[in-house]
Amino acid sequence: MSKFIVQVRTRNNLLELIAKEESQAWIIAEDKVQQITHVQIVNFEGTQMIEGIFDRSASWRRDDNRLVLKFQQGRIVNCQVKFDGQNPVRYLEE
Repeated sequence: MSKFIVQVRTRNNLLELIAKEESQAWIIAEDKVQQITHVQIVNFEGTQMIEGIFDRSASWRRDDNRLVLKFQQGRIVNCQVKFDGQNPVRYLEE
C-alpha cells in the first residue's frame, strides 16, 4: 500500500502538538486532502518529527481556508530533513 504524506515544518513544540493530535493550519488544496494518508510534522531544525496517520474526518478548515491537520497514532522520531526555500508544506509518496 502506498503512502501519500503531507510534510510540514513548524516552530511549534512537538510534544504539545502530539498531545493535541493536531498541527496548526496549512494551505492545502482540496484534491490533495483526498490523497493524504499520513502526516509528518518536522521541527524547524529538521532533527525531529511527528509521524502519524492523517485523520481526514477530524481535520477541519478555518475561516481563512487553511486546513488544521488532525492525526492519530503520532510518534516523535529523530530525522535529518532539509527544507529548500520558504515553503513549509510538501508532499511525499512512499
